[in-house]
Amino acid sequence: MKTALTLIALFTILLLLVNPLAAQDKMSKDEWQAQMTTAKTRVAQLQGQLARLDSDKASLQTQSSKLDADLRACEDALYAMLGITRADAEAFDKELSDMEKRVDDLQKMSDAELATHRDEIERMDARLKELAGHKMAMIPRYKNRVTALQDRVTALLKSITKEKSYTVGTWSRDRDCLWNIAKKKDIYANAWMWPKIWQGNRDKIKDPDRIKPKWVLKIPEGNEMSKEEKSAANRYYRKKASSPGGQ
Repeated sequence: MKTALTLIALFTILLLLVNPLAAQDKMSKDEWQAQMTTAKTRVAQLQGQLARLDSDKASLQTQSSKLDADLRACEDALYAMLGITRADAEAFDKELSDMEKRVDDLQKMSDAELATHRDEIERMDARLKELAGHKMAMIPRYKNRVTALQDRVTALLKSITKEKSYTVGTWSRDRDCLWNIAKKKDIYANAWMWPKIWQGNRDKIKDPDRIKPKWVLKIPEGNEMSKEEKSAANRYYRKKASSPGGQ
């Protein structure tokens, strides 16, 4: 800015110096001197404005430096309260930034492309759950970023998770029960996986021995039972074993 104003002023003076020489036969000496005086006055005014702007700039830079120092001191005090260091904060911030950029890239992919990155997205989802419990997430601006990322990653998972379902038929015609449904090749191809269907449909199935025709059952993903599903199956088998007749 200072350089631009200086060049303008010098250019103006140059024009004023050249003009009288080119038109001295049309302008009297007094008129020329009057114009020179006006030009010098204007140059002085511009220089005064420039000096004031430079002074204002220096003042603002001083204020900005003080505010930056105050902010840093506040952040250090907050980090000390949380038991973390500035290095921890910077690492946390960088990890979030890298993840935000990666999610930007993933959101531009088609569902078919996303499906090839399922493992990466699931790892990202698990990592965000860890970050949500980090001390840094107690700071609002970081908590908001983690929450926003969780929402975006959840949306990515939903877009590639096509939940399978099965409509229950009749026993007389289809021989449908959880055991037989789980045994179907396009379900799990493993009858012992039936507790997975039970646990995935607890809102409908209260007794795994009783399912009704036309029920639409969700078929949870996976080729193995979770710890909770195995526990539910064990409780069922113990209950059956302790019932009269063991059936």
